[in-house]
Amino acid sequence: MSQFTYADYASVVAKAQAGSNSARVGYFKLSNDGDEALVRINCSRVEDLQFASVHTISSEGKWYKVSCLNPLGTYTDNCELCAAEKAGNKAVSKAGKKVYIQMLVSYKDKSTGAWSDAQPVIWERPAGFSREIANKLRDYGDLRQVLLKITRNGAAGDMKTTYSMDYAVPAVFKPEMIAPDFSAFTNFNIAKHSYWEKTPEEIHTFVTTGKFPAVETTASESTPASAPVSAPEVAPIPTLEPANNATITVQPQAQPTWTPEPAATNRDFSGTKFTF
Repeated sequence: MSQFTYADYASVVAKAQAGSNSARVGYFKLSNDGDEALVRINCSRVEDLQFASVHTISSEGKWYKVSCLNPLGTYTDNCELCAAEKAGNKAVSKAGKKVYIQMLVSYKDKSTGAWSDAQPVIWERPAGFSREIANKLRDYGDLRQVLLKITRNGAAGDMKTTYSMDYAVPAVFKPEMIAPDFSAFTNFNIAKHSYWEKTPEEIHTFVTTGKFPAVETTASESTPASAPVSAPEVAPIPTLEPANNATITVQPQAQPTWTPEPAATNRDFSGTKFTF
């Protein structure tokens, strides 16, 4: 049918923009000890933060993340991934509660001291990290209007690595170093970027066969199915209780460019502790 309404047209445009923007947005990453980044956080109130409960799964030698079907704080038979993990399925982790923080980031080149052009990224953290964002909102107001500096403390691969996040003094770090342009996140869909949303039927297929049914996608759609997600967190993350204006420390973030080693379809999660 060639006829369509304005609402139909607007819906198609919005979907195309969401797919395009999802492809543009990367992941926040500091690789080595002493690495620094300036950031603007796309958050004026805690309600701006996005949360999800996700399972980390192994399928055909790759890691993926899939949204849990159970409502927050409940356990029912609605999510077959929860049931599979509880029954001892080695390819499924317990659901972890995550917060996805939208940021503009400028990375510092340690060799030259120069700062990169700003780029849009997502920082995936345990949901409890939202308390730290709430503290920053209380201290500084709209985080889109201030610069923060994040520093890595720990060598690459060190599971004891921490990160400090401090107010970037305007006299040293000029506001124009990162313009408050968050247009890359217009119509951004976190489920097309950082994890899958699957139907109960698709999840049942995975649990019984070890892989999801093939899904056809259009050129305008962006989906995390095309690449593995970051490795699951394997170290416990302590409760953070910073004082006002004090440096905060957090555990290592997910690594967006992590490449898994070859593995069997049923990846063994036994002995691994996931933070949620």
